[in-house]
This record gives sequence, structure tokens and C-alpha cells, in this order.
Amino acid sequence: MSNIHLIKLVVGVADLQSFYELQQREIIDYHGQPAVPCWTRYKAKRADEILREGGSIYRVIKNRIQCRHRILGFEMVEAKDKGMRCMILQDATMIETVHMPRRPFQGWRYLKPCDAPPDRGIYTGDTAEGLSPEMEEELREAGLL
Repeated sequence: MSNIHLIKLVVGVADLQSFYELQQREIIDYHGQPAVPCWTRYKAKRADEILREGGSIYRVIKNRIQCRHRILGFEMVEAKDKGMRCMILQDATMIETVHMPRRPFQGWRYLKPCDAPPDRGIYTGDTAEGLSPEMEEELREAGLL
């Protein structure tokens, strides 16, 4: 079996650094492990399979898949004003991916491993190293990388 992943848009952030900073403020303890909640309306029907196979949630920022987090758990929570909501608990470690274009969509979707971009490494918030993701993408499209 191969991993099953989720993909979800990030709304209201300008870039990967802003998303990283937002997530650093939202870290909670989930069974003794640092985790960041991601709220959605519905729990994935394949949640058990995602957890068993070590799936991740890939995040789309400004029409590009830019990062992922390993999924630690799914919890259904009663929200006062919104009814039952699913809290997807993600590992607090953000893994930057090669930035890949992705059209907008609503909610979350399943993502096949063959459609997932490769990892670049753990994102630490240090934006001063190497090429910008945009420049890297342009060079890749030009066949220079």
C-alpha cells in the first residue's frame, strides 16, 4: 500500500513564512507531541488508512503546493457556533516541498502520492538561504534545474 494524503488550501496568508509564523502560534500538545490543528467540516472517510500509512496534509498557498505536515490524528469537536467540526492534528514540523502549481478548490481533497511534490526539507522560517521558490520554479520550467 502507498500513503494517502490530503490537500487543503491556506487562505488569508501572504506566503510560506506567514503561514509558518501563524502555525507556530497555534501549537498545542496532542498526546505528548507538538501539533497544529487544521479545522475542516468533514472527517476523511479514509482517516484510519491515512493514519496507518503515515499520510500528510499538503498545503496550497497562493495557487502553489508549498509545504506539508504529517497527520497525527483526526478528532471530531463540537464548536459552539459551527456544530461538529473535524480537527486534523498535524505534526508541528513543517516540511517545505518543491513548489507546484495547483488550482483553487473548496475544502480538502485526497492527494495521490504520485501527484505530491518532492520534499525540500524541514522549514525553519529562515528565508535567507538559496534561491527563492519562485526563481527556482522559473528555472525548473526553463529546463535549467
